[in-house]
Amino acid sequence: MLLEFLVFAALLFVVAGFVVLIWRTTVYSRRMLSETMKMRRRFQDRYEAKELDREREFLERKAKFAVREGLLQNRADQILLRENELESAKKNLDLRERQLRDLSAEYARKLENVAGTTFEEARAEIVRAAEANAVEEARQIRHKILEQSETDLQHDANRILLTVMQRIAPRMNEEQSGSIVEIPAEEVKGRLIGREGRNIRSFEQVTGATLIIDDTPGSVLVSCFDPFRRHIAMQTLRHLIEDGRIHPQSIEAFYEEAKNEAQKDSVEIGTRACDSVGVYDVPENIRILLGRLQYRLSYNQNTLDHSIETAKIAGTLASEMGLNVDLAKRAGLFHDIGKAINEENEESHALAGARVLRMSGEAEAIVNAVEGHHNDVPHTTLLGSLVMVADSISATRPGARTFSTEGYIERMTSLENIARRFEGVTDAFAIQAGRELRVIVSSAEVDDVGAHAIALKIRRAIEEELTYPGKIHILVIRELRVSEEAR
Repeated sequence: MLLEFLVFAALLFVVAGFVVLIWRTTVYSRRMLSETMKMRRRFQDRYEAKELDREREFLERKAKFAVREGLLQNRADQILLRENELESAKKNLDLRERQLRDLSAEYARKLENVAGTTFEEARAEIVRAAEANAVEEARQIRHKILEQSETDLQHDANRILLTVMQRIAPRMNEEQSGSIVEIPAEEVKGRLIGREGRNIRSFEQVTGATLIIDDTPGSVLVSCFDPFRRHIAMQTLRHLIEDGRIHPQSIEAFYEEAKNEAQKDSVEIGTRACDSVGVYDVPENIRILLGRLQYRLSYNQNTLDHSIETAKIAGTLASEMGLNVDLAKRAGLFHDIGKAINEENEESHALAGARVLRMSGEAEAIVNAVEGHHNDVPHTTLLGSLVMVADSISATRPGARTFSTEGYIERMTSLENIARRFEGVTDAFAIQAGRELRVIVSSAEVDDVGAHAIALKIRRAIEEELTYPGKIHILVIRELRVSEEAR
């Protein structure tokens, strides 16, 4: 019974729960349906309000378009009326133009009858007269402009040249063929001469310069027409005096040392020359050649001083003419650089210098200015003409050059060159102002008989090719040296 009761109670509980669930579901469904209906009414009201707004906006726009359409129609009517007026005016103008044309033709016929010529002939006559007047007026204007331009150019050219000449230092030429070397004591003169004159003969044979020892106290004179050779001889003599050991072997040793020092000094001299005119980034080989110009003369004018002066003049001219000042200075400084190598080349110094500059990477404008400053090649830029003018100003100013000295140097050089061209000759030196020619021959190539033959050939060549006062003593030196080294 209890079990049945429990089962009945459970069933009753389940049925009651199911009834409650159905009731709650029905209540919730009714509530949701009510909410849905309310929401639908709200959406419908909102949609109807938007539709009313859109309809009202549409009506307002339609009214505006109607007003604008009316305005456009009025504007079109006005334009059409204006076009009609313009068309009427155009017809009136065409009629007036035809009337004027007819009237002009009638007047032209009357004028032709009165003047006895046609309209075309009259117009051609007027054109010819106008052309003649225009040509004459143009000729007068051109003549006036040319006269004014010539006057202005002449004035500017004079002003530029005067400015340049004012800036040139009027230093007179002071180059000489002799240099004085001071000695500490008078007994040094005797040691320089040596026993039976062997030291002075060895010094002159090695250096190619003449050593003049006279009664002048405290000094001796080194004489040579070649400044480079004279400089090396002076340095050799100073080393001998400082060392105190004066004999043929020490003379040769100090001569080689002085020659090496001169080559090293060339770099420093060339660098100072570049700095003095404001030319930078110069390769070392170019600076060496510039330094060698210190020992070259052109008509007794120092070639390095001449190059520096030319660079300054070229820079001043370029500044006045509105050209590149740096290029002008560089070309002016390098224009005679070929003279430092012309002894080794048969070509002119201008072409030799241009070849070296081109190999060193210089600008083509500078190379052309250098190779054309003596008109060896045509100029491609104004820089070449500028360097020619600067070179001429530096060379022809008063005191710049001494032509008699240049002739003396040429005679000495010719004398040495005649001796050097014979086979077996290693070197030749003209000393004693050209009164003596010392010729050094190779003992391996020339024997004693050959030395006599060379002396005779040199004498005949000098007599045939040169004109000279007095006599020239030819001394051929053949010396055999044998050396061994003990270890």
